[in-house]
Amino acid sequence: MVLDGLAARGLPATMFEIEITEESPVDPDRVDEKLGRLSHAGISIALDDFGTGFSTLASLKDSRIRKVKIDQGFIRGLAKSREDRLLVKSVIDLGNMLGIEVMAEGVETEADRQTLHKLGCRTAQGFLFSKAVPLSQALEMAVKQHANQL
Repeated sequence: MVLDGLAARGLPATMFEIEITEESPVDPDRVDEKLGRLSHAGISIALDDFGTGFSTLASLKDSRIRKVKIDQGFIRGLAKSREDRLLVKSVIDLGNMLGIEVMAEGVETEADRQTLHKLGCRTAQGFLFSKAVPLSQALEMAVKQHANQL
């Protein structure tokens, strides 16, 4: 369904990302097969809410994981918390060593953005940049971005 939807809109799979969490109640074999198909097609697989699950380090061994998203609980107030800075820096370094992109979630202040930049985090999302947008608007933005790249 995902691949058909992208094809119908003329969007390459490489512009799409699926976020998964470790605690999602799913059939592991069924999910594994579907994630394999999506990853093989070029869709990026991101591990969401990293740092809050039970097997986060084991999850990083899955070669289909191309990105981890550090949970906002570690990001909010980052500029003021030495412990959070140390944890976030460790995740960034680990991601770099494994060739996995690291994104910070829940960035709401310029101070946290600057701290993340100093720690080596190059991608972030949060209200500092934009509020969430409806699916139709997100698809419209993706189509425009793709057209601008051609």
